[in-house]
Amino acid sequence: MTMIQRIVMKVSTCFSTGVLFYLLMAGSPYGLAEKPVLTDWNYLPSYGQSLSVGWTAKPVVTTEQKNGNLMFKGGVRPFETGNDRSAVIPLVEGVSPDGARGETPVSGAAGNFMRLLKKRDSGKASNVRFLCSADGVGGVSIGVLSKGNAPYQRILDDLTAGRELADKAGKTFSMPCFLWTQGETDQKDRKTGEWYKEKMRALIQDIDADAKAVTGQKNDVLCFGYQVSSHLNYFAQNPTDYPVIAVAQLDLALEKDSRYIMTTPMYHFSYSDGVHLTAPMSRLYGEYAGYVMYKVMVEGVKWKPIHPVAHAIGRKGKDWTVDVKFFVPVPPLALDTKTILDPGNYGFSLVNAQGEPLEIKSVTLNGRDAVRIIMSSDPSGCHLRYGMTLKEKLPSGPRTGARGCLRDSQGEKVKTRVQDVVYRMDNWCPFFDYPLDSRNGMNKTESR
Repeated sequence: MTMIQRIVMKVSTCFSTGVLFYLLMAGSPYGLAEKPVLTDWNYLPSYGQSLSVGWTAKPVVTTEQKNGNLMFKGGVRPFETGNDRSAVIPLVEGVSPDGARGETPVSGAAGNFMRLLKKRDSGKASNVRFLCSADGVGGVSIGVLSKGNAPYQRILDDLTAGRELADKAGKTFSMPCFLWTQGETDQKDRKTGEWYKEKMRALIQDIDADAKAVTGQKNDVLCFGYQVSSHLNYFAQNPTDYPVIAVAQLDLALEKDSRYIMTTPMYHFSYSDGVHLTAPMSRLYGEYAGYVMYKVMVEGVKWKPIHPVAHAIGRKGKDWTVDVKFFVPVPPLALDTKTILDPGNYGFSLVNAQGEPLEIKSVTLNGRDAVRIIMSSDPSGCHLRYGMTLKEKLPSGPRTGARGCLRDSQGEKVKTRVQDVVYRMDNWCPFFDYPLDSRNGMNKTESR
């Protein structure tokens, strides 16, 4: 428990909501961390399920390489063309021989990272390259992707080949991080959140140990992941609308010193079929990952997504209020119904201990980093949820499916262009399940 938390617990009954929030301002997790080491060649795999290898994402977007990034001779998915890792060539995307897979996120991630690095330090950028591959498998559990199985061997083969080619070229070589896009199958298979978190921690540790053994690097390998948003598409196979894996991924991202870094939830992207991204969206998702990679690996930011950090319950006439303070990467918060079609109450819901919904009268912003929710009954002991208002099976995306309208304002200054379309790159709030344990409480994740 932090000093701030002890103070709040002692005096919260005596202070108004505004003063309580003021006291909590000092507890922001958005600080600096030790910067990872970048070498001449940096191995970056896109790993996970179908989104990691660009399923349905065609025609491809990245047809030329403008930032010096590399791939193996066998292509961005070398396993498709005989695992040819005999040389490196410029990174471009292509359609798989069977026509099923196209644009992977890895080009967007590496490309955006390098563009940002060039703006900061063109001299350093001239010596840094990413060696990229997409090694995932569609429709499989994290267990299948773990050490000891064939997909994991692809990463080991990439590491060995990359190091040998770098040695021949007189280049330093390491693996600073990997992209992770997975969780849909484990949601469908009704895996528990604790099981998933255990498997995820083990996978990161195994990749870290193997990378260090092959490259000799001292710096830890980071995992840049997402939050799954397509769980309602699997409702027929798994008749529960509760996003177990999504909540587990948020838990991982909020753990103290976590190496699972959540780049973005996925509901604000357009899907081709409710499960897989279009090619421009696969590129855009990669751009999001690359931006967060840059903030963490170059600027040393200890990245955290939007999430509740404190709340206060009060009375307003006959009504009850809940004021929820959020950690916000780039204030102010916004309720954006232009980008995201409002699913009702901007994606917020309240349930009691029995899982029964409470009526919400209104949801409004309360300052730059807080949301006020008004209802007719006492919400103490209930759970505030976000992105969990829909029960029916609907395709994922900004207009249908599980979603919410809460974002920050990063997109005012941070934008990117994909196929001549300019996109704001705001941070969207992940799905969460936040307990209102008392009249004035703290989110337990803040002290992790």
